[in-house]
Amino acid sequence: MGSFEYLSRICSLPHRGSGTRYEHEAAGIINRELRGLGYKVVMQEFKSPPGTLYVLPLEVGIPLVVLGIAALGTYVSMAYLIEFIICLALFLPLLMETGGFGIETNIMPKRKSYNVFTETEGNDKPKVIVAAHYDTQKGSFLFAPGFVDHLQMFYNVNYIGFVLIPVGILLSIFKPEYGRIALYAGLVVASIGLAVFLAAWLTGHYTPGANDNGTGTALALYLAEDYMKNSADYPDDADLIFLFTGSEEVGERGMAAYIKKYRPAKEDTYFIILDNLGTGRITYLEGEGMIKYYKAGKELIQTADSMKVKYPDIQKQHNLLLPTDSLPAMASGYHAISFLGKDEKGRLGNYHWYTDTIENVDKELLQKEEEFFKEYVIRVMEGGRYGTQDSCNEL
Repeated sequence: MGSFEYLSRICSLPHRGSGTRYEHEAAGIINRELRGLGYKVVMQEFKSPPGTLYVLPLEVGIPLVVLGIAALGTYVSMAYLIEFIICLALFLPLLMETGGFGIETNIMPKRKSYNVFTETEGNDKPKVIVAAHYDTQKGSFLFAPGFVDHLQMFYNVNYIGFVLIPVGILLSIFKPEYGRIALYAGLVVASIGLAVFLAAWLTGHYTPGANDNGTGTALALYLAEDYMKNSADYPDDADLIFLFTGSEEVGERGMAAYIKKYRPAKEDTYFIILDNLGTGRITYLEGEGMIKYYKAGKELIQTADSMKVKYPDIQKQHNLLLPTDSLPAMASGYHAISFLGKDEKGRLGNYHWYTDTIENVDKELLQKEEEFFKEYVIRVMEGGRYGTQDSCNEL
């Protein structure tokens, strides 16, 4: 079965919103497909909060604004200092979320979610894990085609407003006049940003998620089928595992839960993340991280670089605005790399928007990616030896 056929099965559901019953049904579909191919399959249940893309800024920003307003009526240095320390503590959930540390700080009620992955016989071989998240995000006007290119600026301005509040409180101890200017500016900017996040959260709806990330899920299922039916094509230097994560769209919770529970050996485990691969050109990331930047696995990057000889259209990108499942893996010390489909301006097709349907997925691109990712996985399983050879030939 080709990847497009798998995509059709995944997209038979209206959406796969993180922690919803449709996400659970998608996990069941993946489980049945893998078992039908002959795999031993594990369904890992974990708990995850909903809607962190919108809710997390509200959880951090609303208390910040309240403290900022309180600081306008404060005239005692010790009170300013206490308010400043509380502000710093409020940033902790944001740092944990964007840093990929896998420490749960979200106060929202938790929903049930699942990871689905193939099980291998216990041995000391290196592990190559092909991973794709199967859940979908809640779209909103923030991701409308006319606004999405400005999303980076919106986030930056909003977080500057957040930072100005503790800065203003601290300045009020030494330079009260400058402190009030910073406080007023921070309160105005943060309040506007919070109103936007709240409106987006309340008015948004889950997207169909054909590209994000039905395509990555479908390609991983295709590779799982090919690995089972054409095992002679793959080396036995390493074990190949297929991991389908839930709740990636709410802070890579599935990948964090997998790593926390199963803890594969760091020195010889390689994560290959497939995400948003239904449009544009095959693009691999050199690293990820909003607070701290983590580099992708050196051997994984070198292998991808070497494949430009045969696939000259593939491209490389430094980082993303919002992270993929690679971030918690890299933050935990693993070799990881993410592949996405991007156009010449770095856009993901129909990103978190309601047009993310199967009709807008490039079927020919998926067929090309079947060949590309099979070859890439084989090279990684062989320790990149073919990649090194091609690199030398290119020189």
